[in-house]
Amino acid sequence: MNRHSEAVREDDLEEGRWKHPTPVTAELASTWVDKGRRLSIPLLELAGPVADPATVIPQVVEKESERLYGNFMLAWLDNSSDPRVVNHLPDAAFFLQLLDLTYGPVFELRPELRSLLSGTSRPEMSLTNDVLQIQLRTVQGNYSMIRHHALMLFYAALWLDEPERSGWLDLYDQLVTHVDGRPEGRPSLEQIGSTESGAFEDFAALSGRTLTDPEARQLLNDPEALQRIVDYQLYAAVAIGLLWREYRALPEELQEGWHREQLSRGYVSPDYLEDNWLNKK
Repeated sequence: MNRHSEAVREDDLEEGRWKHPTPVTAELASTWVDKGRRLSIPLLELAGPVADPATVIPQVVEKESERLYGNFMLAWLDNSSDPRVVNHLPDAAFFLQLLDLTYGPVFELRPELRSLLSGTSRPEMSLTNDVLQIQLRTVQGNYSMIRHHALMLFYAALWLDEPERSGWLDLYDQLVTHVDGRPEGRPSLEQIGSTESGAFEDFAALSGRTLTDPEARQLLNDPEALQRIVDYQLYAAVAIGLLWREYRALPEELQEGWHREQLSRGYVSPDYLEDNWLNKK
């Protein structure tokens, strides 16, 4: 696992709570969900029969007992009601600290990219990608939060304003380079599947340790406990980077066809992104 260089500092605490420059307020969440709904419209048209348009609203989850995985997951879906709901935490601090650990090796080489975690761009992506996801039908039974969900987060990154858009795409690209440059290289498809399932076991098992400051700080400094979760977050970012590398190589006149193929066919295929993952050129 990555070295926890300055992972959790004393000044990260203020009046007993984790600090984050901008909590996920109701106003911000509504702005991001409205943005996601607006920008989803042309993609849903390209998705054809995979599209399932709906009204989507945000809902903050204040009660710790009602959160999906404690503070691990910043946003999650509920499509059981009308309108459909994107639930979200009131604060992104723990989630961003976890990403700081995950992306640490790249930040050591490119320290300017760490500033991406100090603003609101990544929380925005958490909500806008869910707005798109909740309006798409998906593969039944074996949806991969690494491979399939990468497409949702890729669109959320494309929707960011500059300079955050370019910054996140650069970071995802650098994470591909980092993983491919390790002695063990890029993991196999079997390994990423095992990592994903293990991470979600750990999300459930460790969620209670994310809810209070002392336990959260202890957990963020426990490499062994977070191993599978950090690996999962890393490989999910690599999958986004692989999509970016494919997309940026396309001439502009082929981009609409690429979107149509990804959304109407690729996203609902059980083996989505497997060829990209195996192609290490």
